[in-house]
Amino acid sequence: MKSSKPTIAEILDRFTQEVLYGEVVGSASDCGVIRLGVDAEAKISVEAGGLRFAPLDTPGWGRQGIAYGPFTWQAGLAFGVFMLNGHNNSQSFPRGSGPASNMLLGAHFSSKQLLENLAVGWFDHPASERPLETGQAFVMQGHPTANGRLCVAKVQGLHHLLLDMPNVPIYFLIVLRAKGVAFYAGSLEGNRHLPALPRLRPLAIDPYDLGAKQVYAGIYQSILGENGHRVDTRVYGVRVATVPGWQGHGTALVVDPQPQLGRKATLGGVWQLDGPGMLLRPDEPGGLFHVRLTAPASLIWRYRDPEHYLALELTLREARLSLQLGGKQHMLVAERHNFNTQEPHWVQVLDNGHALNITLDGSPLFGERPLLESRLGQETGVGLKGQAADLEVHPREINLPPTLELGRPWQVKGQQTVFVPHLDQAAENLLLTWEPTMGPGNLMPAEGGLTIEAAGLERTVYTIPWDHPQLADLESEILPPEQHKKRQSQCRAGVCFWQDAQHHLVVTLWLDKTEHAVVSMLRFAGYEDPHSKVWTHVPGKLYLGVPVKLRVVCDGMQFQVYLDDEPVLYRALRDIYPGADRLEIRRVGLALSGYGKDTGSIFRTWIARK
Repeated sequence: MKSSKPTIAEILDRFTQEVLYGEVVGSASDCGVIRLGVDAEAKISVEAGGLRFAPLDTPGWGRQGIAYGPFTWQAGLAFGVFMLNGHNNSQSFPRGSGPASNMLLGAHFSSKQLLENLAVGWFDHPASERPLETGQAFVMQGHPTANGRLCVAKVQGLHHLLLDMPNVPIYFLIVLRAKGVAFYAGSLEGNRHLPALPRLRPLAIDPYDLGAKQVYAGIYQSILGENGHRVDTRVYGVRVATVPGWQGHGTALVVDPQPQLGRKATLGGVWQLDGPGMLLRPDEPGGLFHVRLTAPASLIWRYRDPEHYLALELTLREARLSLQLGGKQHMLVAERHNFNTQEPHWVQVLDNGHALNITLDGSPLFGERPLLESRLGQETGVGLKGQAADLEVHPREINLPPTLELGRPWQVKGQQTVFVPHLDQAAENLLLTWEPTMGPGNLMPAEGGLTIEAAGLERTVYTIPWDHPQLADLESEILPPEQHKKRQSQCRAGVCFWQDAQHHLVVTLWLDKTEHAVVSMLRFAGYEDPHSKVWTHVPGKLYLGVPVKLRVVCDGMQFQVYLDDEPVLYRALRDIYPGADRLEIRRVGLALSGYGKDTGSIFRTWIARK
C-alpha cells in the first residue's frame, strides 16, 4: 500500500551514524527522516561513513533497497545519489545454461536470467517489487562481454545509454519536470563516458509522467556478483532538494514541442531555413538530442553551413547517418528498418564531441558500441527536416548545483617520483634492486625488460623497500605474451602493495582467450577470499602481444586503478573486508597473481611515486 504520511520537502543523508545489518530500514537518516525500503535478508548496514548493500543469497527485485518519501511531484525536485555499485556486470545465469564451473564458484542460477542489478530513481512505492516498471530510474544492466551497460527505466520501457561502465564511483541525478524526468550523471577525471564532478553529463529525457502524485526516491539492488565473485555496494550520500532554476526547461539549450519554420521555438530562437532544413543555432554544442521523428525525416546537428553537418535520416526503408563535409556526403552507417507506417519514433543522440550513442525507441541504433566521430565536433547548429516534434537539446556538460553536492571521488596521485629502475640492466644487478618476497618464480631479463619465470600457479612477488607507508603510486608498462598457436597464452602480471605475507594488495592484468580484465586481490590478516576478487572487464583495452600501462594508487585505505590513464577500478579495502584496518605499505613491487599461469609477460617500465 502507498504511504498516507505527509510529504517531505528535502533529504540529506551522509550516513554518519553506524547501523547494524538488518536495522537500516526504519532507522533515522542524518536529517531525521525515517529510511524506508526493504531488507529481506538483513544485508543492509551503515558502516564507515556509507550505506552498505551486501550480496543477496536469493537475488530478485523487491528484496533489498532503501527509499525516502513520499514527495509531492513537482518540477525541479532533484534526487542525487553518490555511490559505487558492487559489480556493474552483476547478473544471474539461466538454469542449466552456464558452465559447470560457475556452479562451483557459487554463481547465481535462475529460471530466467536476471541482468538488471541496480535501480536508482523515482518510484511509486517505497519497496517496489517491479521497480523497472513502476519507476523512472537509472538502471545498471549486466552484459555478456562488456562491463555492464547504463540504462534508464522510462514509462515506455528500458532505454539503453552507455556500454562498458568501469567499476568506479558515480553521481546519479534524476530531476522531476512539469512533465517527465531528466537524467544526469558524473564521475571522476578520465572517465571515458562521464565528466569529473562537479560536472554532470545530461544523459536522457523521459517525456512521460509516471502517473503518481506522490513518489519515493529509492535505491534498489536485485543481484550482486558475477560468476560467484562478490563485493558490496556502497552509497556515500543521498540528497533530495528543489532546484528553482530547473523548474522550467531545466538545462535545455533548445525546446520546441512543435517546430515550425519561421516560428519562434519555445527555447532557442526562431527557426530559419538554411541548406538541408530549418535550423537553430544554440550558443554551445549539443550533447543530448531527444526528438520524435516520423519517416521520412531527419535530425541535423554539428551544423556549420550547408556543406558541413551531421544528419540522421529515417527513410521508409532504413536509418542512415551521414556526414556532409566540404560539399561531399559521406555515408557513415546505415541500418535496415521498416518505417512504412506513419507512427512517430523517438530518437536520442548522445554526443560528447568524439563519440555518438544513438538509440531508436530506446534500443541501440547502428550497434551497441559508440560511433567514433570527431569531425565538426565543436559546431553548434541544430536542424530538422520532415515531420518532427518534441525536440529537446541539452549541453554536453552542466555544473552540479552546489545544493546537491555530496562530495568528490577519491582520486589522489603521487606527485614526486621516488624510483625509476632500469629494467633492462644486466642480470647480476637485478637482484640488487628487486628482492624475492613471495613465491617460487625467478625474476629474469627479457627482451626490453623483466619477466618472472617458473612461478607456476603460485603468487610471486618481487619488491623494494618503501618509506612512505600511507601512499604509493605504482606504474608499469606490461607487455602480455603473444598468442601461441599450440598452447594457451595468459597474462597475470601486475603490481603489489606489501605490508607482510599476511597483509598485501595485488592488482594484475587478467588476460587470455576469454578474459580481458583488471583484477584486485586483497589478503588481510592472512585471509584471502577467492570470491572477493574485485575486477573490471576491459575488452577494448587489453590484447595479447600489445603493451599496456597499468597504474595503481593506494593510500592503505583505498586504491584506484588506471589502464593507459583511464580509471577503470576503485575500491576501499573496507568495501572488500568490512572493518579492515589500514594497510601499512612497507614494500612495493612486481607480482604475478597466482590465479592461473602467466606464460611470459614482460615488465617493460616501472615507476614509483609518492
